[in-house]
Amino acid sequence: MNLPAISRWRTGCCQLPRFSSSPGEISLMGTVADSDGTGGSRMRVFGQWAFVYSVSGRCFYEDERGGRREVEPGGWILVFPDLAQAYGPTSGDRWDELYVCFRGPVFEAWREVGCFDPRRTTGLWLPPAEGVKVFKNFFHQIQSKGCSSLKAVCLWQELLAEIVGLPAGASLKRDGWVEKALDFLENPEMGCDGDSIRHTAQVCGMGYESFRKKFESAVGMPPGRYVLARRIERARRLLAIQSLTNAQIAGMLGFHDEFHFSKTFSRFTGSSPREFRQLALEGRSLCNP
Repeated sequence: MNLPAISRWRTGCCQLPRFSSSPGEISLMGTVADSDGTGGSRMRVFGQWAFVYSVSGRCFYEDERGGRREVEPGGWILVFPDLAQAYGPTSGDRWDELYVCFRGPVFEAWREVGCFDPRRTTGLWLPPAEGVKVFKNFFHQIQSKGCSSLKAVCLWQELLAEIVGLPAGASLKRDGWVEKALDFLENPEMGCDGDSIRHTAQVCGMGYESFRKKFESAVGMPPGRYVLARRIERARRLLAIQSLTNAQIAGMLGFHDEFHFSKTFSRFTGSSPREFRQLALEGRSLCNP
C-alpha cells in the first residue's frame, strides 16, 4: 500500500491526538500491511469509533450480538465504541487495512439521529484502487498547511457520509417512546438493574421483555448496557478534569462507590481510571488495541 503510514495499530496504541477539536477528534489513523486486526477471535471493546477499510485480502467481522460476516476488498467495518467485537484476516489470507479512529460529541450525534446504525456495521464501498485514491486525497487535505483540527474533523465527516451514508429508507426520526426511554435512562440516578429497566418500560407503556427487545432493535444494544456505555463515555470526559476525584465522579455518574466505578471502567476500556487520567494529564489519548 503506497499510503502514509501515520501510525500502526498493531505497534502503537497511544499517541498524541493529531486533530482535536471540541466537536470531535481524529485520534489515530494510518495503514497496516499484513494486518492481524484485533489479533484473533477474542472480542474486545475499543472505547472509541473506528472505521476500517479493506484494501486487499478478505477479513471477517463479528460482535457480541452473534453472527460472523466476511468483508471483501473494498468493504468497510464500522467499530462501535461500546460494542465488543473482533475482526481480522480470514484463515490463510493476507489482509491489508486502512483505518481512522475518532470520537467526540459530533459522532455521538451521528448515532443518536441514526446515521450510525449498529445493525449495519459492515458494507461495500469503492474498489480498492479507487478507495485508496480517495483516502490519499483526504490524508493530503488534512495534513496540508492551514488545515485546522476543526476543518479536519469536518472533512472526515464529509467522507464518512459518502462511505457509510444511510441505508435506503432509513429515517432520522425515532419513535416517541425511544426518545422518552433515552431521556429517562440519561438520569444518573437510574440504575442498570432489572427493576430500573422495568420502571423505564412502564414509563414507555410496555412490558419488560417487549421493551427490552424493542429498545435493542432501535438503539443497537440492551437498555442496561446503554446506560453503562453512556456513563463510561461521560467518565472519560470527567477524568480529564484533574480537580475531580474518582469518588466524586462515581457519585456524579450513579455508581455504587469508587470501587464499582473503577471495576466497570476497567472492564469497558481496558484501563483503570487512574491510568486513563494519567494519559489525559500527559495530553495523550488512550487506545485499546
